[in-house]
This record gives sequence, structure tokens and C-alpha cells, in this order.
Amino acid sequence: MRRPLSILLAAVVVALGCSSCLTTPGDTSQIEFVSTSTLNGWKYDYYRNRAYPCSISGYQTFVIGTKIGSSATATAPLWLWQHGGGIGFFDPTGTPTPDTKQMTEQSATTLRGGIASAGLAALLRADPAGFRTLAVSYCNRDLYSGTGQVDPNNPNTNEDGSIKTTNGLLASKAALDFTRDTYPTGRFFVAGGSAGSVGSYALGYALQLSDDPPAGIVGDASVVNLEAGQASNAQGVCTDGQYDPSGVAILAQRVDPQLADPANEVDKLVSTGRFTVPLLHMWNHGDVNTCGSVPVQCPLRDGTVVTLGNTDCIHSALAAAIAAQGPGSRSVNMPLCVDKDDTPDCSLHVVTPHAGLPNTDPASPSDYNGAALDWIHARLADA
Repeated sequence: MRRPLSILLAAVVVALGCSSCLTTPGDTSQIEFVSTSTLNGWKYDYYRNRAYPCSISGYQTFVIGTKIGSSATATAPLWLWQHGGGIGFFDPTGTPTPDTKQMTEQSATTLRGGIASAGLAALLRADPAGFRTLAVSYCNRDLYSGTGQVDPNNPNTNEDGSIKTTNGLLASKAALDFTRDTYPTGRFFVAGGSAGSVGSYALGYALQLSDDPPAGIVGDASVVNLEAGQASNAQGVCTDGQYDPSGVAILAQRVDPQLADPANEVDKLVSTGRFTVPLLHMWNHGDVNTCGSVPVQCPLRDGTVVTLGNTDCIHSALAAAIAAQGPGSRSVNMPLCVDKDDTPDCSLHVVTPHAGLPNTDPASPSDYNGAALDWIHARLADA
């Protein structure tokens, strides 16, 4: 996600639709099987959900991965992955902004990449716990947080002529429900990178409100921190023309009203005890997509202001909320310095899909993916 997450929700909340949309079940009645493929000993079944159209064309899709030779009737844990792709909207002229990416139906190959990748996904595929995997699409570009909101300025219409709505969260719910109805599932995890990281917190919170919480959430790279984003913009850091006040107001209308409310940013939910799902909060200090480690005067939740790198500033609130839970907390902060090139600037965006890259921040294990897997095992063993 390119620098928008913490300023996205600055507009006044516009309450559209139902008052408790986060607990609305996903619609599985129009899911259809499309195709299957195999790769490296795994079978990937591709589905389309016609209940949830994309913002421009096509429908929300998802892929279920099962290991060839594994039992379809045995209870197994499930790993749900939400990929990244930025945020978007339609400006007053109806033009997709910043572009048309993540607004049309996504292919099986695209989705499969998130659960057939290296890094943490490879560890999970090889894990003796016998994980099944699920990758969901992102064709509303709504931070996986839409629950039926009318899409402002969208000139496209559905096949029946009806107006477009954003339904990223409901589509993920439907894919999860369908998978658990198809395969006996024990504990399940929600994870994501970039926009999918923000979406993983949203989905996890919605599921908790529905008394169906995941065993844990792994958020890689991105989190909403409104105050940090506003400060960054005011100081001339992380400025982007597409996020002027009019654009921000449109963006706020594309997500569920509860999630658009700044009082419900994830760190505030955690610090007030309203969000109790265990979180693995991962971020790379110099993440290029959140303006790296450029120093800013960072406003903290206690009212003080300190100098921090911009990415650290964005993640500071959730890090503090988790730290305040004390050593007995099941949630963990994992600050990282991971690089994919020879420049030691901790700049890699979304670190979990990569294998063989060491973390050099002594506050976290060098083998960060191995540490993440250990945390997942601990959550499988929770009472």
C-alpha cells in the first residue's frame, strides 16, 4: 500500500446500510466451482462468488489449497491469506484512482501465489499440523473492509443494472464459511500483507463480534493510524496527491462505518479490551511503502510527541497497546529490519513471503518466519 493507510479514515463517518454490518454473514449461495490446478504436491481449487461483483468487472474469487494425498474428511487447521494491492476509489468524474488495479476479477494464478509462495506460507504447507490454505481476492480495493456500502462515483453497474457496492469483508467471510463447510476445520488463522494486513484486523474483529474469532491474526506491514498519518502529511512526509480531503472522504465511504470510525482503529480496540484475538504485529522499520524511516514528529496516544521514523510512527500505537498487556499477553510485536538487496535500510515491504532473509533488529528473532510459525503453533495449543 502506497502511504495511505493512516490517513485514509480522516473523513467524518458516513453511516450507510445496516447498523451492525460487521456481523452480517457472508453470502455463500452463489459460489461456483471454476477450475482446479496442481503445483508442487498441492491441489488448488478456484471458485467464483457471484454474490459479490468487483468494482469494475467480474466477481470476487478465492482459492482453496489442499495437500495431495491428505484426507478431505480429517479436521485440520486453516490459514486464510489476504494479499495486498493498495486502496482506491472513483473520483467525481468516475475515473478509477489511482488506477484500475485490484478492481477486476482476479485469476486463480494470482490468488494461488499468496499461499504457494516461499517464506511463511512454505513453512505452513510443510507443517505436521496439516494446514489447509485459503486465498481470497481483493477486487473492490476497499481494504477488505466493505460490507455493502454504495461505491461513490462508480460509473459501472452490475449485470442486472444495479449500483456497485463494496463488499471485501463479506466476500472474505463467505470464502471462509464455504471452506469450513467443505472441509472439517479446527482452528483457523487470518493473515495478510499490506492492504491485506489492515484487512486481517478488520476481518478478525468482525469474526470476534460474531462469536467466531480466529485463533490468531498475522498482520504483515500495514495498520491504520490516523493521527500518525495526519502528522506525517502536515510535516511534508508521505504526501500523495490522490489523498486530498475530497479523496479521503470518498475512501471513508467505501468501508464499513464502524471501521471508518477513528475510535475503532485497531490499537484503540486492543487497548480498551474490545479486541481480544491474539495478534502477531510485524513491520519492517524502513518499509518503502510507508515512507521508510524518514524522521517525523510522531504523536503518541498519551499526548506526547517524539521523533520516530515514519514507519515506526505508524506502528507505534499498536505496538504500545500490545506491550501494555504485559508479558502474559498472547499478542506479540515483531519489529524487523529485513532487506532484499545490499542496502541495509530495512526497506522490504511485506516480509513473510520471503525465505532466507535474516532480520537484523535484535529486538526480534533473526529467523522471523520461523518465529512466526512458533507463535502460530502456540496459538494452536492455546486452551
